[in-house]
Amino acid sequence: MLVPAPQKSHRLPGHRLWLYLSVVSASLLAGISAAEQSAGGEIHIPVVVQATKLEEPADYFTTLLLMALNASKADNEVIDIIFSERDYAQARWINLAQNEKRNFVIWTMTDNEREQQLRPIRIPLCKGLFGYRVLLIRANDQERFNAVQDLKGLSELLAGQGTHWPDTPIMQRNGLRVTTAETTESLFRMINAGRFDYFPRGISEAWFELAQRKEKNLVVEKNIMLYYPTALYFFVNKNNEALAVRIETGLEKLIDSGEFDEFFYRHPRVNFGLENLTSRRVIKLDNPFLPTGVPVNNPRYWIDLNSRTAGTSSTSTANP
Repeated sequence: MLVPAPQKSHRLPGHRLWLYLSVVSASLLAGISAAEQSAGGEIHIPVVVQATKLEEPADYFTTLLLMALNASKADNEVIDIIFSERDYAQARWINLAQNEKRNFVIWTMTDNEREQQLRPIRIPLCKGLFGYRVLLIRANDQERFNAVQDLKGLSELLAGQGTHWPDTPIMQRNGLRVTTAETTESLFRMINAGRFDYFPRGISEAWFELAQRKEKNLVVEKNIMLYYPTALYFFVNKNNEALAVRIETGLEKLIDSGEFDEFFYRHPRVNFGLENLTSRRVIKLDNPFLPTGVPVNNPRYWIDLNSRTAGTSSTSTANP
């Protein structure tokens, strides 16, 4: 039974890493469930993910997950990523991960409830970029948003968010009006139908999703950027500690080697978004739901957008 060799890591102290490895050293592949050995000696490990076929060609999260698992696997192991045939509401993904006996990985913005339901791997997958959000609007609505100067002005308009997304209570707590739907696809249909005014999306999502869906009626609003401190993590079933350790160990190796940053800045989901940042009014929101375990003081996990947002102005205060 092969166990990932301990690596020097700023994330995991030596005693903690050895404690983790001792949990799984007796039966690592038993924890990485449903492994199958081929006639040639290869051990195939299926990992089910929340991504659908729409995201399969170049999905950021599944590619990063595969990189992490490959970085912590034995030479004779093959990781097989299994995509979902359909999209689900976020609450459904969480429920599936809670009850799934196979290897199952989801990624979502963290909050206290999610960290009670599932095992978080506390390495921000987008280096905090998920907390910087621009607004998708209908193309003919830009003039309405030109008049928005602050949080109060934005609160006069209606946002669309997922029913079970952690963003929703954050926005509501900050006085913003929000209507909800179960899935991202439903929200795209609703904004096109005029059911709400704007759809906040992360910098790593907005332009990429418009191009991916070939949206003709929606654009990214030109002047506003929301910000609240948050992290987006991989989550697994609480009983699958072996899988959690493998992912965490692999991500730390990728960060140490520089491969994480190289992948992050080159991926079109991130690169295209960063290239399209302009001088924007930054409206800061408080996030009272940020778990205490988020590694906010470890700079190796976070992007610094100060140089990219030079010239922006803050129009409200936040408690980071």
